[in-house]
Amino acid sequence: PTNSLGLVQWREVNAAAQQAVNQVGEGIRVQQPASGLSVAHRHMTHIANAVVQRASIVILDEPTSALTAQEADWLFAQITRLKQAGAGIIYISHRQDEIFRLADRITVLRDGRKVWTRPCSEVTPDSLVAAMVGREQASTAEPHASKSEASDVRLQVSQLNDRTGRLRNVSFQVHDGEILGIYGLVGAGRTELAETIFGTRQTASGQIQIDGQTQTITSPAKALRAGIGLVPEDRLRQGLFSGLSVRANTIMSTLAQWTRWRFFTNASAERTATASIVQRLSVKHRDLAQPIRQLSGGNQQKIVLGRWLLAQPRVLILDEPTRGVDVGAKAEIHRLLREIANDGCAMLMISSDLTEVLAHADRILVLCEGEVAACLPTATATPETIARAALPNDSPAESDSSTPVHHAPATSHVPSWLARLPSLGGFAWSELGLMAIVLALFLWLGWTSDNFLQAANLANLLGETAFWTLLGLAAATVIIAGGIDISVGSLLGLSAAVAGLILKTDLPAVCAIPLAVVAGIAVGTAGGTLNGWLSLVGRIHPIVVTLGMIFFYRGITIALLRGQQITSLPPAFGALALHRDTGIRGLILVGVGAVVVAYLFLNHTRPGRHLYAVGASPTAARLAGISHAVSWLIAFAISGLLVGIAAVMELSSSMQMQAQLGKGWELQAIAIAVIGGVSITGGRGSVLGVVLGALLLQLVNSALVRWQIQGSQIDLIFGAMILVAVIVDLSWRRLER
Repeated sequence: PTNSLGLVQWREVNAAAQQAVNQVGEGIRVQQPASGLSVAHRHMTHIANAVVQRASIVILDEPTSALTAQEADWLFAQITRLKQAGAGIIYISHRQDEIFRLADRITVLRDGRKVWTRPCSEVTPDSLVAAMVGREQASTAEPHASKSEASDVRLQVSQLNDRTGRLRNVSFQVHDGEILGIYGLVGAGRTELAETIFGTRQTASGQIQIDGQTQTITSPAKALRAGIGLVPEDRLRQGLFSGLSVRANTIMSTLAQWTRWRFFTNASAERTATASIVQRLSVKHRDLAQPIRQLSGGNQQKIVLGRWLLAQPRVLILDEPTRGVDVGAKAEIHRLLREIANDGCAMLMISSDLTEVLAHADRILVLCEGEVAACLPTATATPETIARAALPNDSPAESDSSTPVHHAPATSHVPSWLARLPSLGGFAWSELGLMAIVLALFLWLGWTSDNFLQAANLANLLGETAFWTLLGLAAATVIIAGGIDISVGSLLGLSAAVAGLILKTDLPAVCAIPLAVVAGIAVGTAGGTLNGWLSLVGRIHPIVVTLGMIFFYRGITIALLRGQQITSLPPAFGALALHRDTGIRGLILVGVGAVVVAYLFLNHTRPGRHLYAVGASPTAARLAGISHAVSWLIAFAISGLLVGIAAVMELSSSMQMQAQLGKGWELQAIAIAVIGGVSITGGRGSVLGVVLGALLLQLVNSALVRWQIQGSQIDLIFGAMILVAVIVDLSWRRLER
């Protein structure tokens, strides 16, 4: 209700809401936050809403899944009241006792299709089970010899409970070479069991033993060390690094095996290992550098499986391993699973496809509402016995009634000729385009300007490019890891201020200069690390954290300088950027060194490769045993390190310092990264692209000066370049999908 001015009449709204709540028999104040209500009371508010709206049809999907028996009885009473008031009720449930208690007619759906609709009086529990599982399924399972239980126990789970209460005293064992099928209805706890064993869900109590040794598994990394692998249910979100290549996806979990001194990666060894896996699994691909997103669903699943073949796990958990793949790929995956099991691996195959479980498991563990309902040998199990065990019979209890939505992998719409372009980190088209633009602009400036190609001008151009490359790499490192840092300019000013103040002390230059350099770089590194730590600990988006740190760092700088400029620095300090006697430009040398080191780090070290993985998919990275927290802090620390180096070199170049140094430079640094092809969503980008982006902006700046464009117009053009780069990146990503 609203008044004549269109304003909501809250008194009338509250009165109407309170009346509706009172009608369903619960004395709850409607002004209290809904987040504080119990699950039963939330159901009550939905029913009250139906009463207020005088709904003619009310749909309830597994409404008792999180209710106690008493709360369920209350709910049934409200459903009866709605029914008596003339509302039609569609009640969706796996619970037979509830169906027979409430329903007038029963409709059975199987595999998205209607089986039949019959009056409740004509349906028996046996006929309902038969309709749910399908009589024809019993004949589709191919008989096979079960693995002997006389073999050694590889995995022993005893009285396992998770902290959310989804699992209740789950106990079972799997022998080496055995495939244990895990079956259950929606909300039975199948995926929760896999997550708890693999360490992505916290354990409340219970014991997990592998080969007789008790394991304390609190993270995927610890699960990997214990010899456990997981092929997750959601392949696209949890299993793949969509922006990375076939090779990167295959070796990511075992990257330590292909490194020297556990740090420097070995590309040759990676290619050899990946080639052997894709050949063994018959993966259809163009080459090992092909982006994983361009493969079919079946071939993507083979790559995820191959990742764990390289790890040689003692226990392999597969959650819906054939979901979203075609019939041919499904048969191939089933064959591979049996081969892996025959090599001695203990396997847990979770599947909602009863036919698949019957055909390919040695034994079947049936879960119901987080508990073990039955453990049946495949040789004697039937669809009916499994379905009966999976159906809940007791009073309602807490369980999960949700299921993830899965999307089939889309077909790429990238033209075939473009998809065949050479690959450099999976994003080579951006470097090629930038090279063409930079070359064209360079030639045009050289042709139209008399002094552009003079040695002094080119040296200045390279010096400016080197400086902005440092800041561009600082921004790019964080963006690649999936974050963003907009405090780069302020942190640079603070680092330069600290270095400048040390240089103004009475210390001799031979002591002051090294101390100033170290202090400036240390302040930058500490500031970058602090940004990452605050975002991580506070679970706050880094753009919010670094927005606050802009003012924090700038405020400290102003306080340190007390409104004064720093001038008259030791002449020897200026030689760091430009040695007057020899003409050597240290700034260019530092820039080249930073580019080389950054390239080696991002492309040829484990921590650097992990940054791409975390940026491409944090969830998939975590399941691959990569620490998001460690990678996040490394990215911000390296960003701060580069900012500190840039601050020292800028101070050496200008030989003066004022409080506003670096103001607004963070936007140009981000612009260089984005224009250089670094994906703003993370996971993609290259050092070469950043260098080209920095060079392009310097050439554009030279062109604008030649065209006598100044002030805000320059910012307008730079902003337009950023927008174009982002639009091109997003358009390309849509084409790839």
